[in-house]
Amino acid sequence: MLFSLNWLKKYVPDLPPPEKVEEGIIFHAFEVEGIEKKGDDTLLEIKVLPDRAHDCLCHEGVARECSAIFDLPFSLPKTSSDMALGKIQDLNIKIEDGKACRRYVGVRVRGVKVGPSPKWLAQALESLGQRSINNIVDATNYVMFDIGQPMHAFDADKLEGDIVVRRAKEGETMTTLDNKNLVLDESILVIADGQGPLALAGIKGGNRAEVDANTKNLILESANFDPVLIRRTSAKVGVRTDASKAFENNLSPETALLAMIRLVDLLQDIAGGEYCGVVDVYLSPQEKKEIKITAEYINSRLGVEVSASEIKSILERLGIGVSVTGTELSLIIPHWRVDLEEEANIVEEVGRIYGYEKIKPELLASPKDSPLGAIQGKSFGSLSEKRFALKNKLRETLAKEGFTEVMGYALTDKGEVELANPLASDKGFLRTNLSDWLSERIAFNLNYVLFDTEPVKIFEIGKVFKTGFAEQTNIAIGIGYRKKIKGVDIKKEMEKVSELCEIQSRGALRLDLAQLKATETTAVVEFSLDELLEKIKEIEPANLSDYLSPAFNYQPISNYPRIIRDVAVWVPEATSSEEVADLIKKSVSELCVLGPILFDEFSKEGRKSLAFRLVFQSYDRTLSDDEANTELNKAINALETKDYEVRK
Repeated sequence: MLFSLNWLKKYVPDLPPPEKVEEGIIFHAFEVEGIEKKGDDTLLEIKVLPDRAHDCLCHEGVARECSAIFDLPFSLPKTSSDMALGKIQDLNIKIEDGKACRRYVGVRVRGVKVGPSPKWLAQALESLGQRSINNIVDATNYVMFDIGQPMHAFDADKLEGDIVVRRAKEGETMTTLDNKNLVLDESILVIADGQGPLALAGIKGGNRAEVDANTKNLILESANFDPVLIRRTSAKVGVRTDASKAFENNLSPETALLAMIRLVDLLQDIAGGEYCGVVDVYLSPQEKKEIKITAEYINSRLGVEVSASEIKSILERLGIGVSVTGTELSLIIPHWRVDLEEEANIVEEVGRIYGYEKIKPELLASPKDSPLGAIQGKSFGSLSEKRFALKNKLRETLAKEGFTEVMGYALTDKGEVELANPLASDKGFLRTNLSDWLSERIAFNLNYVLFDTEPVKIFEIGKVFKTGFAEQTNIAIGIGYRKKIKGVDIKKEMEKVSELCEIQSRGALRLDLAQLKATETTAVVEFSLDELLEKIKEIEPANLSDYLSPAFNYQPISNYPRIIRDVAVWVPEATSSEEVADLIKKSVSELCVLGPILFDEFSKEGRKSLAFRLVFQSYDRTLSDDEANTELNKAINALETKDYEVRK
């Protein structure tokens, strides 16, 4: 979201230069994705994450953050409007669903003058990428970007009867302000009058009571709605607005009246009119939250010593009320911070404002002191420990046999469990097995093997989902060749893997080859890891270390293409291929990432022909043909110095 620095200064007048503001926000609050000078103003594009969208998708919220970060005074704008809170007015508001609509504040206004917005207001909205419409609509939008509360204005003369917040009737229709025709149902909350729906609650107004140039009388709305309902409705009808984005992030209902005061104050100044009091239907007032904590607790979690006085200062700068009793801090959480629920939240607030850069980094515990080290030497405990150990043993066993672990998507184009709102047309189901995707990966990777005799050997451990949302952990193992290889029986290869698993696990991990799906060139088997866990219960190995894998060394995969070169050479018949391969290997540089690999050998007239393949690749650039040829010439020169005859 875009934020105006000049706008922020209305709350914190002494803000530092823009670059300093950007740096402070980045290191203590949010990511700043861009900064742009625009006239005498500076715009900051700030990425407010969902956990703070309820209070920081507005200038007041970000200004509070800046005040806390830079320890600068924060002040709310003064309002001069008389809301006439006790005045009786001709406005009836009914809420039929108190869970869906938590608060509705309404004000009737008579005799307003609709026209262009003053220059400052139009420019303020345009700086944020908003189009100026008229002074009434612009005022509601300004308050939303100012305090975070969506507002709406109805033309009162186009309404009939009371305002009712209710569920839509099946088949009711409504046309939105942008002329989108909607057919509604009972899952959708609407603002209605005697004629029918006026607006999609919390999302979009309808065109029936739209404010236009002829409007004289208004009904102003400032309400609060259930965030889950707003999110579902917005997705269902395909209408997403700034208002829906705000409400679906769980705004505090306390903000509704404060925003109405701001709106009335602004409209009195730019549109005139008589404001006939306020109706506030607040069925379930927001409860005040109190959290008790100590400085010792905070410091023990942060790993740093922050004085109690500094902790108190930080929290008060964030708008949190603090009272001290002995070593205990009693905190009154402000209504706008709906995310602060427990002690851990307070620790995070202190840490980020204090500055994570001030916290001295420490190494993690050594393996023998870690939770994993602690369970070695003990018998199996929880099911999660058993599953962890079993996965490790399978990975270790299969890796030693040349298998590579792969990870696929849980979302696919077919399955037993269908998603209500899929992200894409080919991601509409939860997978019911691993073997289908594994077979696809085998076929794909066989296109890139260096030799027909080189197999693709992969496996996956992951979740699968059955009808009724039954979830289980499976493992799928697959082997594939590009074509049928003489002397290779792929089923026997899988049997060898099964026997090895059985030996390594003392009988627990023997594969169920009755489930094997095989052709002449591929074989895939899948089985339930959870069922294997049941077998392990009976065996009870002496300790978990029997099932824990040793450390593996990992090497990154190059992002750049490889170049393949072959070299064939005549050598004396008594010369071993290993001796020639070693000579070639020593002659080339580290750009040779694979090989030399012997792929052809025959004898003729007392000599032996050996053919080797070399793979060249860089980790930091794309190699040229000249570079690969230079490396190949090094190998050829080395062979010729031994009086071997390189075949042309």
